[in-house]
Amino acid sequence: MSILRRLHLNLCTTTRRRRLATASAALRQDTTVWTPAPLSKVEHAAESLFHIAIDVSDAPDHAASHTLAGQYLQLRLPDALKPSFLAIASPPKLAAARGVFEFLVKSVAGSTAEALCALKRGDVVELSQVMGNGFNIDRIHPPKNFGTVLVFATGSGISPIRSLIESGFDAAKRSDVRLYYGARNLQRMAYQV
Repeated sequence: MSILRRLHLNLCTTTRRRRLATASAALRQDTTVWTPAPLSKVEHAAESLFHIAIDVSDAPDHAASHTLAGQYLQLRLPDALKPSFLAIASPPKLAAARGVFEFLVKSVAGSTAEALCALKRGDVVELSQVMGNGFNIDRIHPPKNFGTVLVFATGSGISPIRSLIESGFDAAKRSDVRLYYGARNLQRMAYQV
């Protein structure tokens, strides 16, 4: 077990977690500040897809930085060399209200994503700051001028679209809103009701 992993297991406060993340970044000569956060949910969502929820309630500034659907971040496991870029599947209001980021992760053999999907509730991962401009909803406002909205996604690419749908973009005020979601088969289609 690496030194960083042992230190993570013994951390009790948010302050210690942040200090460790900053010190770790300095040692790696990495300019990214990593925020440690525990997994609150890891469950099967579809064939090779997992629904992952991460508790960021101890980092309210981090949760508040998710402001638009379509944003993403990097996630790193303590013993992994390479982080994964993940689109945030939950709407910004969920992060603000409950301190949770949700993701839909495709488990690919030999990848950081596969290792992430094998973790359990309570295991600690590291998150970068939230990145990206998100979806510019202002480009399709007012709804009366943009009655038709077509949204396309395939596989785990539905993640940022889920965030968009749950964030709301006045879909009820539009005459025609359609989601085209492609998957190899029904077993690989996430978010079925």
